[in-house]
Amino acid sequence: MTVLILGGADDEHAVHMLQQLRRRGHDAELLDSREFPSRLAIAYDPAARAGTLRFPGGRRLHLAEVRSVYWRAYAGVGAPQLPHPGQAALAANDARSLLEALLIGLPARWVNGWNAYQLHQAKPVQLARVAALGVPVPATLLGNDSEAARNFAARHARCIFKPVQGGAHTRRLEARHLTDEHLAHLAAAPVTIQEEVPGTDVRVFVAGERVLACDIHTEHVDFRDDPDPRVTRSALPADVAAWCLRAARALELLWAGIDLRRTPDGRHVFLEANPSPMFLGFEERCGLPLTDALAALLHPTSKGDWT
Repeated sequence: MTVLILGGADDEHAVHMLQQLRRRGHDAELLDSREFPSRLAIAYDPAARAGTLRFPGGRRLHLAEVRSVYWRAYAGVGAPQLPHPGQAALAANDARSLLEALLIGLPARWVNGWNAYQLHQAKPVQLARVAALGVPVPATLLGNDSEAARNFAARHARCIFKPVQGGAHTRRLEARHLTDEHLAHLAAAPVTIQEEVPGTDVRVFVAGERVLACDIHTEHVDFRDDPDPRVTRSALPADVAAWCLRAARALELLWAGIDLRRTPDGRHVFLEANPSPMFLGFEERCGLPLTDALAALLHPTSKGDWT
């Protein structure tokens, strides 16, 4: 049986897991969506949920042989080089439709699957699902209403802002951001504004039923801006570990990177969950066994690894 890794040779996490699975004696292949349809060939019977993949190197793999899929990154399909723009658009849509049908319908163990990624693309829904579980979340406003933004900022001593979907780092909201000139940018795109939760960043990795956590010590609002944060292992309170598991299940995640803040008085607040978190830096800095945990999800050695 084969483990597919959705991602390319230019992604260190995809390559790392490919190498690690092979070192463990497992069959694994990279599935780079950008190679379809020019170099990757698909034959698919949707009623039977069966077919084949033919990789650029020539290997033909029956879909029934796919045990699990690690969704590291989906970069869309390769753009066709056609002389007519309409034909190019039609070809691209057809290629995307078939490949995404495979992402939805392939009967394998997905880590993680289509629904989880759709929820991640709609982060307001993600936050609403988690809040509905009774998990603490920050006060949040999403939108492009400048008056509502000013009113929200006035109700909270400190706020942060970030994109609705992602793609940029978190920044602290300052008075200059509430001027008419800055708020006029909301006519181009909405924003997420949240109360700033003081305290320590906590990264939680959920792998099946395992919960592995570390503290990230930094002075930056967004720890990703710190080139050298201090990362230490962390033991979560049992109730926090339990609601991290509940949150992951609500978001259909077997593998997740959940960001929390631990306040000075010891409370934990949920910020967001990532279905394909980067983990190599955390593993290197504090020794969390993240590669082993992910490998066990993709190719379990015991029945318990599937949970």
